Amino acid sequence: MKNKPFEVVSRHFFLFCVFLFAVGPLVLLLMNAFKPKDEFLTSPFGVPSKITFENMVAAWTEGAYGQAFINSLLVGVATIIIVCISGGFAAYALSKYEFKGQSAIMAFLLLTMSVPMGLFLVPLFYVWQNLHLMDSLFGLIIIYSGIFLPFNIFLLRSFFIGIPKELLESARVDGCNEFQVFMKLMIPLSKPVFLTVALLVGLWTWNEFFFANAFIQSDELRTVSTKYLAFVGSFSSDWSKVSAAGLISTLPMVILYLFLQRQFIEGLTEGSIKG
Repeated sequence: MKNKPFEVVSRHFFLFCVFLFAVGPLVLLLMNAFKPKDEFLTSPFGVPSKITFENMVAAWTEGAYGQAFINSLLVGVATIIIVCISGGFAAYALSKYEFKGQSAIMAFLLLTMSVPMGLFLVPLFYVWQNLHLMDSLFGLIIIYSGIFLPFNIFLLRSFFIGIPKELLESARVDGCNEFQVFMKLMIPLSKPVFLTVALLVGLWTWNEFFFANAFIQSDELRTVSTKYLAFVGSFSSDWSKVSAAGLISTLPMVILYLFLQRQFIEGLTEGSIKG
């Protein structure tokens, strides 16, 4: 009992250090984004004496972030649709049916999750050149869909396993075919996990840099992550604008996660418990 106060203080101190480590760079980015350039040079870690939006406006216009936002949204939405539809059907088959080769499919999906994605760069580059998919948002969508499908199939499958088969049998007795069972029963019951999948894929596609930088060369097709790199290269001497561009790049996903964090956590925990 004597050590209990010390344990509580030490535990909270550790959590506070982790909090500072995670939130500190975002706070610094936020302060510098609204700080005048001359003040940044004299006080890069200080609180701005006055708030200015000039850096945000300049970064948005000079960096041509409008088109980059559209590109990232197109890629993200298309990838979410593909992953939710194809991943949902695959997870439904793997969770509710037993068929020959099922174990091999599961092992293959697990293997693809274990292999570093960088190993696929050279063969993908060669194949995409022959298929004329280089420098194409459609080609990038296909890559993202293939990368994000295995994990999300496992996540959806773990949730589907917890849905009683008796519900599916009753729907079949009422005259529903398999497609109707999936659309009218499985999807309504699985809304939390589908929302989690959509949020995960959206965050991943928005922040992904490696493949976007390798397969997109045209400036008008750049996504937000690659546009930020180009902006830093052009305005590396103006760190106030660089901070504003960084804030523009990260703020949409931070806001989205803050609004949907409860549904996101519910989908993950329910899927893990049921699986």
